[in-house]
Amino acid sequence: MSQKVDVSIAFYGKPYQAIVTIKTLMLHSRQHIDKIYLSRERKQPHDDYAGIFKIIDYFRNDPDVRLVVQYPYHHLGLGVKDLERAKTDTRWRQSIMYQYALETTDKKYLCIMHNDMLYHGDMIGDMLETFAASPESLAGVGSIGQCWSCPAGPDWGNRCNSYKFEEYVPDKEELLELTAAYDTPRQAIQLDVIRNGRVHILPECRLNEYCAMIDVEKYRKETVPHGEIGCYGGNWGGIDTATIWSHDMYRKGYTFRHLHLENYTTHAPFDGTGSGTKANTSSDIYWNAERNAEKFIEENYGPIRFTGYVARATMLDKWKRNAWLTLIHGVGFAKRLIGK
Repeated sequence: MSQKVDVSIAFYGKPYQAIVTIKTLMLHSRQHIDKIYLSRERKQPHDDYAGIFKIIDYFRNDPDVRLVVQYPYHHLGLGVKDLERAKTDTRWRQSIMYQYALETTDKKYLCIMHNDMLYHGDMIGDMLETFAASPESLAGVGSIGQCWSCPAGPDWGNRCNSYKFEEYVPDKEELLELTAAYDTPRQAIQLDVIRNGRVHILPECRLNEYCAMIDVEKYRKETVPHGEIGCYGGNWGGIDTATIWSHDMYRKGYTFRHLHLENYTTHAPFDGTGSGTKANTSSDIYWNAERNAEKFIEENYGPIRFTGYVARATMLDKWKRNAWLTLIHGVGFAKRLIGK
């Protein structure tokens, strides 16, 4: 029997794309998967709050898809930096992307991923084989680095790539000079990170969350609340999600292994941009991608038939959100009165 892993998906809208993610993931990696954690962000893009209930309803009769749905208490977004609060405030910490699953899974490995993927290969199976064949220091497997924005990457200084990230080890002065020489998309923050002492692995280097497998025991040992390293899903003043976590784990002596993402999956195949992030702010891109994903589902898996649960759950969710906002505004008004 194949070793089972759990999967964690951060759910920020895109329900039809999330259904495609789960359907194609299960098509190729079903034999490795036990539970799928869905963390539905407290705020959803373009008022698409019905999305999570569509996913729950769609998979209601699929015995192979065991969903664990989390509703984080806080909406923290991508700019998480308060490490001291993360050490002591459980509800706040478990509102950081992927953290709830990383703290609660009972599996040795957790596979984290975006909710806008289209799988065409068994990436989880190859990740497990990589762990089995690698040294004990291995903490994560997946796509390594953001070379498109790194001054040492193939498109810029051409000193490094995802397979050689351990080989190019500049000192601080060399990396500052290299970074200043190339007008990369995130040059200013790269320079800040380097000046603050994070040189290698390079500031853009990380275990990418598009699809990555993490050794849970190593993660819990080194990451708050038990360790001192900030959670994987936080920013902590770095370039992007997980860059600081990846850097600090590597500095502790742990290693990562690169698998070429495109050998197994396509990221954001339905929105025409290939990035997935522009849909967060553009309603046209968002809804067009959702229509494309819905069409893909119906052409490949048959008609979508939601039950009355979706409408009922959406209505109840809207009532709860409105009641919560009313309470917050009421408390704020009372504080202002007391202050006067």
